[in-house]
Amino acid sequence: MIKAKIEKCKKKVNPKIAKDIENLMKPHLERIGKSSDYYKLRTLSMDVNKINIKVKKDVLRLLELFKLAARQKIEKKIKNINDSDETRNYSIKNLRGFLEKHKINNIYYSALFNAIYGKMMVNLGLEDFKMVTKNAKKAKFHSFEVGSTDNADTLLKPKLKGMKNAILILTGNNETTLDELDFVWQSALKCLPKNGKTAFAYKIDDVNKLQMNLMAVK
Repeated sequence: MIKAKIEKCKKKVNPKIAKDIENLMKPHLERIGKSSDYYKLRTLSMDVNKINIKVKKDVLRLLELFKLAARQKIEKKIKNINDSDETRNYSIKNLRGFLEKHKINNIYYSALFNAIYGKMMVNLGLEDFKMVTKNAKKAKFHSFEVGSTDNADTLLKPKLKGMKNAILILTGNNETTLDELDFVWQSALKCLPKNGKTAFAYKIDDVNKLQMNLMAVK
């Protein structure tokens, strides 16, 4: 039912804008599909509710339908899972403990903390961190500029070589497009195994070029 409404609404919207909205929702839907944890799904539901853009009525309607589809997918998955004590007890202390175990500089704790609790366009969830780092034997953190999305592959490949999962914390500006974010996301996926797990956070700030904090684990 919701898919039919989305397709009908897409016909009333500029195709490029419709594609941008679809790309905006794509990472959320992928994360929903990968998660089978109550806590994570509730976090994703809150993230989806935060998504907002200033657009014309038909475009806003399309975005709301995509958000509704995401929430329906979340609720359907929640019905099929149990709320486990292991997930309920997972906290920011686990995150700090992981960084200490792998001797990662404390400045990256701040980056992760802000990605989870700070004012972001898209926040990272604790369940994201748990999912990516579960059973990890090695972890590395990198900070760098993505001067041009064309060189994203070149920048990411050596940092993700031999790694299994990754967290991407991106900072763009008002000129950063959804296509640019999607290109970086896809570049990371290409450098990881097919069954690799990824998560991301995104905010807009006063930066000249796209900035990335990358945590890779194996």
